[in-house]
Amino acid sequence: GALIFMTKVTYLHHSGFMVETEKNCLVFDYYTDGGKFDNIDLSAFNGKNVFVFVSHFHQDHYDRNVIFKWKDMNVRYILSKDCMYDKSLENVTVVNANKGYIIDGVAIETLKSTDEGVAYIVHSDGITIYHAGDLNWWHWNGESDAFNNMIKKQYTSEISKIKGVSIDIGFVPVDPRLEDKYILAIDYLMQNVDIKHVFPMHFWQDYAIYNKLMGDPRTKEYRERIEKITKPGQVFKL
Repeated sequence: GALIFMTKVTYLHHSGFMVETEKNCLVFDYYTDGGKFDNIDLSAFNGKNVFVFVSHFHQDHYDRNVIFKWKDMNVRYILSKDCMYDKSLENVTVVNANKGYIIDGVAIETLKSTDEGVAYIVHSDGITIYHAGDLNWWHWNGESDAFNNMIKKQYTSEISKIKGVSIDIGFVPVDPRLEDKYILAIDYLMQNVDIKHVFPMHFWQDYAIYNKLMGDPRTKEYRERIEKITKPGQVFKL
C-alpha cells in the first residue's frame, strides 16, 4: 500500500510550532527571543510550500527579524491585520477574524482572539490544525467579575464556532500566570471539540505545566491526548 506520511510537529519556543505535512511546512507564531531559541531546521523547507502564520503583533508571537529573512524561499506569510510589515513584500496575506481564505490549496479560517489578532484553523494535506494564538480564557484572579465574565463569554462563543470540526492537532495556551485558571481554555476546548493531539503552549518555559495538567482531575477524560513538551526543538511524529 501507499506510504502514510507521518505528520511532524516541532516545538520551537513559547507558542511557536512547525508542522510538516506531505507537501507543506506550516510555521506558527515563531519567537526566538532575540535568537536564543532559533529552532527551525531550514532544510525542512526544501521542496515544500512554506506558510508562516502570525496570530498577532505581540513580540512573543511575531519575530519580524527572523521570519522575513526567509522571503526568498518558497514562503507565504499570513499575518493578522494588526501586524506591521514591509508593504513591498508580495507574498503576504493579511487576515481578519471570522473569515476564510484559500492560499495555494491550503484552507484557512480565523477566529477572533480574546486578546489581539486571530486564532487559525488550517486544513493542509488532509490534516486540520488549530493554533489558538492568544485566543485564551484569560481569567485573572485579580480582575473584576465583569471582566472575567466578558472573557468567558467571548472565549466560549468563539470556540462554539468550531464545535463540529474534527481537529488533528491543536495548540492551546495554558498560561501559568493565570494560577488555578490556567486550564480553563484547554479544558473547555477538549470537552467541546474533537481534537486528537493537543499541545500546551504559551507556558513561558514552565515545563512542569504538563505534570500539572496530568495531575489535574479536570483532564481525566482527555489527558492521553495531551502531548508532553520537555524542551525547545523537540520533534513529535504523529
